[in-house]
Amino acid sequence: MYVLMETRLEALYKKPEEYSILDRFKGDKLKGKTYKPLFPYYVSLKKRGAFRVLTDTYVTEESGTGVVHSAPYFGEEDFRVCLAAGVITKDGDLVCPVDESGRFVDPVSDFKGQYVKDADKNIIKFLKNSGRLVHQSTVKHSYPFCWRSDTPLIYKAVPSWFVHVESMVKKLLETNAKTYWVPDYVKEKRFGNWLRDARDWTISRNRYWGTPIPLWISDDGKEVVCIGSIRELEELTKTKVSDLHREIGRAHV
Repeated sequence: MYVLMETRLEALYKKPEEYSILDRFKGDKLKGKTYKPLFPYYVSLKKRGAFRVLTDTYVTEESGTGVVHSAPYFGEEDFRVCLAAGVITKDGDLVCPVDESGRFVDPVSDFKGQYVKDADKNIIKFLKNSGRLVHQSTVKHSYPFCWRSDTPLIYKAVPSWFVHVESMVKKLLETNAKTYWVPDYVKEKRFGNWLRDARDWTISRNRYWGTPIPLWISDDGKEVVCIGSIRELEELTKTKVSDLHREIGRAHV
């Protein structure tokens, strides 16, 4: 027995004779219900609110079955929906079993070391052997590639430093209301709208050409030192600093 969108029956069955409809109801009826996850790796997160049915309008009739799996650290809509439902929090630990090279890591033991794109066949086989594969097919669609290396990209959340802008929105709007703007419509429209929808601002980068944040953090994360000048860096490291490039700076730490 399957639960799926009625308008998507054609995606699984070629003829109406191949299935029987036992009941019809809106998706909201399932909201909040828990389920057994397809994979066993993060079952412990169920007590924190994971593996329960959520509802949202981004699921359409054009593709799929009307029921989608949400991986909050691998998709923008997934992240938004799970954050709103309290499944994840902005300051919580990332649940991301994929490393910087796009390969599975612990606790995904069945596919550990495999590149995510190469693991598709093994994942399908795993689901089929466990009796959880509903339908298998190939869909041709556009996909983003890196313009430098011409390799496929993956959407993946990474740890970052943020300025907590959302907590200041009210104060920013109050200050903007006291500001004299020319032309005056910018106050309430362009800039005002931007402030009302302001999001936390990420200021860190994980690329070597990015502007580094001068924070030195202990391995256990308990000690954070912000270096404000070359002189301060020299005083703390007892080393003469002549080059601030990253590969040089590391030698002083």
